[in-house]
Amino acid sequence: MVTLGTAFEDLDNELESMLDMVAEALDLMDKDKKEEAMQVLADLEDAMLDFLDYEEVEDEVEEVEEEPKAKAPKKPAAPKKAAPKKPAAPKKAAPKKK
Repeated sequence: MVTLGTAFEDLDNELESMLDMVAEALDLMDKDKKEEAMQVLADLEDAMLDFLDYEEVEDEVEEVEEEPKAKAPKKPAAPKKAAPKKPAAPKKAAPKKK
């Protein structure tokens, strides 16, 4: 079982590591080493995604079987018109109770 103190210490260590990566990237940018800085930032992104337990999902194209089209071509759908908005009624001040 993990204690609350241990959990906070782990969080502190993870965040400190990420902060070190930010500092390293900034130092590299100051030294005009932009490619190295970009790599550090990419590593930081991966570390943050791992920290937040996110998974990168690649877009997969799913093939869906289409139903056979009817012989008669469909007419294009008419664009829907938005209902005109009514102006908002002015708010009345509530009478004060004494």
